[in-house]
Amino acid sequence: MLYNPISNYPDSIDPMIFFQDISLTQTEVMDTYNQLILQGKYSEATDYISDQHGIYGYFADYFNAIENRIYHLQEYLLTVEPYRPFVSSEAEPADIDNETIWI
Repeated sequence: MLYNPISNYPDSIDPMIFFQDISLTQTEVMDTYNQLILQGKYSEATDYISDQHGIYGYFADYFNAIENRIYHLQEYLLTVEPYRPFVSSEAEPADIDNETIWI
């Protein structure tokens, strides 16, 4: 698999996903991959492209990695206490501690 589908968030930042254009030496690989896709052989195409080295793109493992990162971010955000830096109040500023920001 070209991309790690497991997210490390929030314990650490996930590595940036790298993209590149294919070179002339890789066009045969991409032609084979695209032919498999056109034939509806999606699993075979995924296995084929995963076995290749130095080819990066919008393949199934990329979308799985993005989906997993979004899932972990959502899971983390549900556990975080909301940060509320602004307080709306009718009280005078002198009655409140100095850390409160008024809007």
